[in-house]
Amino acid sequence: MVKDEMQQVREEVPDPLSQWTVVLLSRVVERMRESFESRVAHLELRSKHYGVLLLLREGPLTQAEIGRGVRVDRTTMVSLVDELERLGLVERARHAEDRRAHAVTLTSKGREVEREASRGRNRGRVL
Repeated sequence: MVKDEMQQVREEVPDPLSQWTVVLLSRVVERMRESFESRVAHLELRSKHYGVLLLLREGPLTQAEIGRGVRVDRTTMVSLVDELERLGLVERARHAEDRRAHAVTLTSKGREVEREASRGRNRGRVL
């Protein structure tokens, strides 16, 4: 099955690029992301949101710590936390030890959505 899907990916990529591993891998990752997001669409969740929820599963983190974990810059991180707050999945408050920083915490709804998304991630095909 995976071999057939890899062949489909090769066929989607223009011939000169189909021999370049980086291009093939990026297409595979794109398919995996699309597959995951289709399984969790009812949760209004995208893969970048899910990464944040996974990191927060262990407890509160600063926006900077989350940004390093999901590899996004500060501006993108603020937008991401804004989106998650709007969805009611996280809460943001001043960090107790560093007033310049914000601590981000999962809400109970955020914990439920993370668990359901994890079940969605584990269903379905690899690609």
